[in-house]
Parts: sequence; C-alpha cells; structure tokens
Amino acid sequence: MADGEQERPEPGQEEASGVGVRRDEPDVDGRGAGAYEDGGWHDRRVVVAADGTCVRVPGLPENIERYGVGPCGDGTVPMARCVALYAVRSRQWLEVAVGRYDEGERELLLRTLDQLDPDDILVLDRGYPAWWLFAALQGRGVTYCARIEDCNWKDVQSLVRSDRQECRVSHKLSERERAKLRAYGLPELTQVELRLIRLRLPTGKWEVLATSLTDTVRYPAQDFGELYRSRWNIEEGFKLMKHRQHLEGFSGELPESVEQEIQAKIMLHNIVQAVCHKAQQDLQASRRDHWQVNRAYAFKWAGRLVLATIKGGRLALQQTIDALTQILSRTLERIRPDRSFPRKHAIGGARRPRKSYR
Repeated sequence: MADGEQERPEPGQEEASGVGVRRDEPDVDGRGAGAYEDGGWHDRRVVVAADGTCVRVPGLPENIERYGVGPCGDGTVPMARCVALYAVRSRQWLEVAVGRYDEGERELLLRTLDQLDPDDILVLDRGYPAWWLFAALQGRGVTYCARIEDCNWKDVQSLVRSDRQECRVSHKLSERERAKLRAYGLPELTQVELRLIRLRLPTGKWEVLATSLTDTVRYPAQDFGELYRSRWNIEEGFKLMKHRQHLEGFSGELPESVEQEIQAKIMLHNIVQAVCHKAQQDLQASRRDHWQVNRAYAFKWAGRLVLATIKGGRLALQQTIDALTQILSRTLERIRPDRSFPRKHAIGGARRPRKSYR
C-alpha cells in the first residue's frame, strides 16, 4: 500500500534539479543489494542479467515472414523472441536483440555481447548453460555466472551427490561444439575451464552455479548465491514492460514499426527508472531500509516526461523531473525481502495481440 496520502504537486511546479543514473550506479531500494559496494560485486563494475521473453506481434504476412508462425504453428499467433541485457542495480536496459520465434535465446544472446565491458559480470538463468556458449563467452572474455539445473552433465551430478561445495571442471569441446563456434564466427577454443558451486536453497534443494571466476580466495562460494538472486530485477523489468508499458500494444503493425516501438519503450523505461532511482536516494536513510519507491506507479507519469521533452526546454524537463521525484518519494511500498511464490504454469494457447488504437 502506498505510504502517505499527502497532496501531490503537479509536475512542473517545483524548482529544477538534475537527475542521472549510470549503468554501474547501485540500486538502493534494498532488493538483493545487501553485500554490494559501489563497485558492483567484488571487483566487477556492473552486474548484468540476461534473459529472454516472447512478444506477440500483429498477425500480418510481413510479421509471419520476419518472425515465424509462432507457437501454434499456423501463423494465428505470431511472436518475436527477444533477449535483453539488464543492469540489475540501476535497472537499466542495456541492449535488446529481437529475432524469430524459432531462434534460440543462446543465439540471440550472442548479438548483445558487444554491450558488455570487460569488468562486467553476466548472470544467466537456467536455460542458457551449454558448453559451446560457455566457450563463446570465454573466447569473448566475458565473465559469467549461470545456474545449471536438470542437466545430464556428469560433473554436475557428481557434485550434487557429494559433500563438496565446489569443484573446478575442464571440458574438451567436441567437434559439434567447435562447429557451432565456427558457424557464428567465434574463436574456436578446444577446452573450457569453469567452476561449479553448490548452494543450499531455503526450500532444501540444491542450486548449482557455473562461473568463469575460478579464484576461490577472491570470490568465495557463499557470495554467489546473492549474486544470482540479484538477477530477479530483470524479471521485474519484463513485467513492467509488458503490464505497465503495454509492450505488445503496438500502434504500428509492420516489423520495422514493431521493433521501433520496442526500442522506444525501452528508452522510456530507462528514463522512468532513473527518476525512481533519484527519488529513492532522496529518502531518509532510516526509511530506505524499509520502504522503496513504487515503480509500477511511476509509469503513470511517464507521459509527462515525454511531453516535457518534446514541448519544453531543458529547464522545463528538469522541473518536471524534480516534481515527479517528490511525488514518487511519497508513494512508497514496504520492502518485503525473501518472498517466494511457486510458479503457476498456465495451460492454453497465447491470446492474439490487441491493437492499441482500438
């Protein structure tokens, strides 16, 4: 529930002040930031999560040709598959790759790697681990941490059955895996070195993480649990994009318009999150530990930012930002850490997309 019902000023009535957020700036809303310092995680400057989602697109022949027939297999519900990079601390989208529905998320991930800096760390969900992908990341010099689950890798099964917390693994790539690297123009490695870490979840189950950070002194095994949990912010980012920004409510119908609108909504998302970041910083330290800005509510005011950018000058934009910051600093929700809910896998086909202008 929002904290306080004070009178909310209209945007533009307040004195101007600047706002800005760097992709490495820490998120101070209390979610998964307990052991983080300003440098990110240990000596990694930015923690970047990668994940994918499917986006329903209008059912025109041009979209079916570009993105495929979709999950129904008959073109009635065409979808595009997207893979994005997300700075989990500043909650900024760094890159998004839009591809066909029948493209794999691993392949789409390769398109985004140019946005990563050498001192970033990439956090991947359980759907990404593959020896050829780990080799690709190693060849590109990308530091990573990925969850491994329900796989038949002997090293993972051996670790889970043992009483060890971690082990180092050296895997010799097969010809098929090396051919995959050649097909994407990647450095053709012959061997992959990584570290497996076993952590106990609150449910009692084991979680296995794979990482390229093999130094056990600089990167203790117990620190990786919090690192992996921090990736949840990308899930929240997708939820805001789809449910608050109505990502699938395209005003244009052709592929070029669809991808243009995806990029525009990503830019707007980043701007609103930057304002939320500033509003969170403006809270008293005693309140920041227990309360956070209601980011879903913040998107109600996104249109004011757009209008101020188009119609007003720099001063008008700064005044709008300052007014919104004050509104958001009074529209809070309590931090409820360590909440967890089982996934509900709905059964049924995807609904057709609705046009935003109908």
